[in-house]
Amino acid sequence: MKVLLYTPSARIGGVEVWSFTYFSQLIKQGIAATLFSGESGVLVDSLSVDERRELVIGSFAELICYIEENSVDIVHFPSQAIDDGAGFIKKLFPQIKVIVTCHGAIPIGWSSKNCDQIISVAQWLCEPSSRISGMTVPYIYNGIDFNKFNTSNNSEKENGKPIVLWVGRADDEIKGLRVITNIIDDIKKLGFDIWVITPSKIDELKDNSLQKIASKVDVWKSVEYKNIPNVFRTVANLNGLLLMTSKREGLGLVAIEAQACGCPVIGPNHTGIQESVIDKTLLYNGESEILLLIKNLSLGSDFRVKRGRELSFEVEKNFDLEKMTSHYIEYYQACFKNKPKVLEKSDRTLNKKIRGVIARVKYENYSFREHVFITTQKVVKELKQKKQFVLSNKLKKQSTLYLYLIYRS
Repeated sequence: MKVLLYTPSARIGGVEVWSFTYFSQLIKQGIAATLFSGESGVLVDSLSVDERRELVIGSFAELICYIEENSVDIVHFPSQAIDDGAGFIKKLFPQIKVIVTCHGAIPIGWSSKNCDQIISVAQWLCEPSSRISGMTVPYIYNGIDFNKFNTSNNSEKENGKPIVLWVGRADDEIKGLRVITNIIDDIKKLGFDIWVITPSKIDELKDNSLQKIASKVDVWKSVEYKNIPNVFRTVANLNGLLLMTSKREGLGLVAIEAQACGCPVIGPNHTGIQESVIDKTLLYNGESEILLLIKNLSLGSDFRVKRGRELSFEVEKNFDLEKMTSHYIEYYQACFKNKPKVLEKSDRTLNKKIRGVIARVKYENYSFREHVFITTQKVVKELKQKKQFVLSNKLKKQSTLYLYLIYRS
């Protein structure tokens, strides 16, 4: 069984980190796998020399050419790869099994007509994903590498103020950093330093509220991914916490990584965050509750160490990388034996609740149909230049319009 795993890039991001970590674990568990990345980036350095031999970097058209030239049994996409043209693969290569993981994006455009199995990373995604795709969608929690994320060196308290840590793309509206604008002074009055670990550069910030936050925090810097576990352990040892302010998260990988290092997490009580945060008493239902939770989390040294170990234990129990990989392998094997599980029409009704979830995760002013058409034109143009396919401009109408590549030379 040969698996081709696709990731949009090798830059730091939830989907990308998961893809590189999962690829390495597939190799360790004896699966023949290749990782195809749309762009290069810092995560390439996380791979061993042998793993890099199975890394391919190129455009989506080059991905199609790779499949044409190599023996591939399974192609595994993140759901948002539909934007890159992933919906074509099943039509071009009917013998290949296509697996899709929903990391937070509802699988608009995916169905039993262009994939064999959809899997979500959290329970909250299952029902809306099932109804929008018409398929049965199970969930498999993301796993992390406990050799990197653990509570080693967490026994002694370090000297310094406790820290409120924020990690993510500061200029990404979805990550919601501006939420702390009105409470940043109050946080500092409680005796906390504020660290923002982000690839976003201060001199490139266009939002005034973000510039205001940047001028008041104690640390604003980028950190190499390999050093992130040390940041979490330092924050834990200083009796600090990770603060999440995202408007939505598929699961919230950063929360899992932080807790594995003994660092407690305060986050909003919605989407995947309510599943990834171990201590449910640290979930807030409104921004007004954040300050009180931070204040109440100031704890003695003995309890800090005990709490850190308990968090790490629970993470290992629920978010184990080896178990996650084994579950995916089971679905790989099953898709060769069974047809995709399709819902009855009566179960596909988009009720008010489901429509609300879908609306929450869709971009404003975004036309899926128009986007797919434009993306396809780009892929078709590149493939024509490579002269490896004879292409048709015929439109095939389904629930959404696809411009299919239907003829091979």
